[in-house]
Amino acid sequence: MFGIPFASSDYQGLTRSFCHGKIYCSLITARLVNLKIGIPWDRLQVLPLNQKISIAGVDVTCFDANHCPGSILILFEPPSGKAVLHTGDFRLSEEMMGISILQTFPFHSLILDSTYCDPQYDFPKQDAVIQFVIEAIQAEAFNPKTLFLIGSYTIGKERLFVEVARVLRKKVYVTAAKLRLLECLGLSSEDMQWVTLNEQESQIHVVPMWTLASFKRLKHVSNQYAGRFSLIVAFSPTGWTFGKGKKKSPGRSFTELKEFVKFISPVNIIPSVNNNGPESSSMMEANDNRANHAAMESLLPQLF
Repeated sequence: MFGIPFASSDYQGLTRSFCHGKIYCSLITARLVNLKIGIPWDRLQVLPLNQKISIAGVDVTCFDANHCPGSILILFEPPSGKAVLHTGDFRLSEEMMGISILQTFPFHSLILDSTYCDPQYDFPKQDAVIQFVIEAIQAEAFNPKTLFLIGSYTIGKERLFVEVARVLRKKVYVTAAKLRLLECLGLSSEDMQWVTLNEQESQIHVVPMWTLASFKRLKHVSNQYAGRFSLIVAFSPTGWTFGKGKKKSPGRSFTELKEFVKFISPVNIIPSVNNNGPESSSMMEANDNRANHAAMESLLPQLF
C-alpha cells in the first residue's frame, strides 16, 4: 500500500489493526500515521525523496508534491517499460519543474488528481496568500483586542501560519495535539520558536478549519474570549470555499494542471478524482477499461 498525501479524507479505513502488508510512504507521513492512527513502525516502509529504489521488481522514485507535509509524487518504472506517475494532491512549482528526470522522462501514464480540474477554481499562488494574510494582520495588529484565527486541517496550512509568525515576529498559539503533529514534520528550531502552547502569549490562534465554517461557530469563539478580545479576523485558507457553479476566469490551480500535463506529456491520462456527481464517480471507480476510457474523454477536453 502506497501513501501519497496525509489528510483526513486520504486515510479513511486505515486503522491500527492494518495487516495487509507494508505501507510505503514518506518519512513525515510515517510519523503521522504512527502518531495519529497507531500503525506500528514495523508495518511502515519509509520512501526516500529523489532516490530510485526497487520494490518487488518495480523501480520507485518519490518527489515532494508541494502540498501538505509528507505528500509525494510517485514514479513507478515496471519491467514493461511503461512508466506511471501518480500525483495525489499537489501544487506545481518551479522546483518541481526543475527536476531533471521529470523534464525528460518518457511517461506512459499519468494518474492525475483532477479534483480542481475546472476553470472555476481560481486559486492564487501560495506566496500571494501568505503575503495577503501577513498584510491583513499587520493592518489590524495595532489593536491588542483583535483575535486572529487561522484555519488548519489535521495536517496542512503549516507553511502559512509559520511564515506569518516568522515575518511578523509574533508567536502563534496551537493546541498540545497540534504541537505533537508539528513535531512530526521536522520543522527547524527557528520555525518552532514561534509556536506556543500559552494562548495568553498570542493574539494569533491556529484553529480547526470547521471552526470558521459558520458565523454561529465564530460567535461561540467570540463568547469564549469576551473579556480579552472585541474583534475577530478569521482566515479560512481552503480551496473548498470555491463552490460549484461560481463562474470565474480560468483559475490558477486549473492552469497548473494544464501546465503540468504539458510538462509531463504522458501517453495516457487517468483522472483519479471525478467531480461530476455520484454517477460519474461510480464510473470512475469501476475497474473496467470502458469506464476509464469514458472518464478520460470527459477530462481531456478540459486539460487541453
